[in-house]
Amino acid sequence: MERDGFVALVDTIAPLLGVGNAALSTFRVMIAMTKPRAFKDGSQEPCCYASQCEIAHKRMVNPSRIRAHERELEAAGLIERRTMANGARSGFAGCGVYFTRAIARVHDFLAMRDQLEVDRRTHTTLRGLRSVHKRHIKAALSDLIDALGVTAEVQAIIEAYQGWPDADALHRLSLADLEAHVEEADKLCTSAYDLLSNVLESSGGPVENERSYIQDTSQDPNPVTCNAHAIMRSAGKPAHSDSVDAPPTGGASCNEKEDRRGATERNTEYLAKLTPQQLYRLCSEEMQLYIDGRVGAGYPFDLRAFEIAAEMRVPELGISPSAWAKARDELQGGAATLAVLIIDAKTSGPRPQIKSPGGYLRGMIAKHREGSLNLVGGLIGLSTRCHANPGTYP
Repeated sequence: MERDGFVALVDTIAPLLGVGNAALSTFRVMIAMTKPRAFKDGSQEPCCYASQCEIAHKRMVNPSRIRAHERELEAAGLIERRTMANGARSGFAGCGVYFTRAIARVHDFLAMRDQLEVDRRTHTTLRGLRSVHKRHIKAALSDLIDALGVTAEVQAIIEAYQGWPDADALHRLSLADLEAHVEEADKLCTSAYDLLSNVLESSGGPVENERSYIQDTSQDPNPVTCNAHAIMRSAGKPAHSDSVDAPPTGGASCNEKEDRRGATERNTEYLAKLTPQQLYRLCSEEMQLYIDGRVGAGYPFDLRAFEIAAEMRVPELGISPSAWAKARDELQGGAATLAVLIIDAKTSGPRPQIKSPGGYLRGMIAKHREGSLNLVGGLIGLSTRCHANPGTYP
């Protein structure tokens, strides 16, 4: 490892070593005063022979601060001080600040960096899950207030929700604290939906599992007919385009092409008829495992089960947080979850059709902006593949 690469590695794992920014800056100054070739050929130990006063001058701080920084760096195992009896340093006498001890730990540092990356991704996924729960608790509370008003039970849910940390505060939570919060948020959503389900049952309305997967909020008085109206198609009939990395668009013979309404309105009109059972059959095995685990833990088989499974699959598919954030912002009404469902299914299996899940998702966002994204066509394609290959997953 070259010197600059080693410094970048230490920069990354310094918080785990208990090294503050000030001491880390001193570390950078000292290691920059070593010979780069000492990190390459191993013929000599990398060493900074500069005095504390010289380093302090470069750092523009008092020498006493440099002494404190060196103690901090030595306690973290990043440097080793070898000085004369009077504390002096000299290249001729081989006395100075050595980095051999830190270099010997490079494999440990690499493992720590990898764990940091895993934790960072987990933290990002958990924040996404909290976002799912927040959307659902707000929707559930709205329905509960409409149905019951602010009763004692509803007020208790409102107060619990108002105690949630905001989005900025989530970034500052430790991984353990964030995991605990997300679990509490999940349980609060479940309690709200259980209460709402009881209200709907007592009033004769549909319970949660009987509702459509995506609620049609477009309120379009002039529905458009489409020849691709059924999700389940018999085997042998032509499927929609399965070209690699080509986001689904409206079919050429579909009347949707002639209608210029937004993609969200068109998709929600037809997707509103889907049931969780139909969608589950189109999921990859990996997504089904997440759904099974959630339902097996006692949570309902509803929209949140699919949204949470999608959140868990996004990092596993290699989709960047920025691409997923854009998808959630622009593909409203559960469409982002369906997009991941389609991408995941087309990425899985013995003959994957998508090489770049992240690029495919960005393509779907672009199609949505153009008003030509056809999620129905993508689901029909998955359904056709299931029928053509019974016993297998898309």
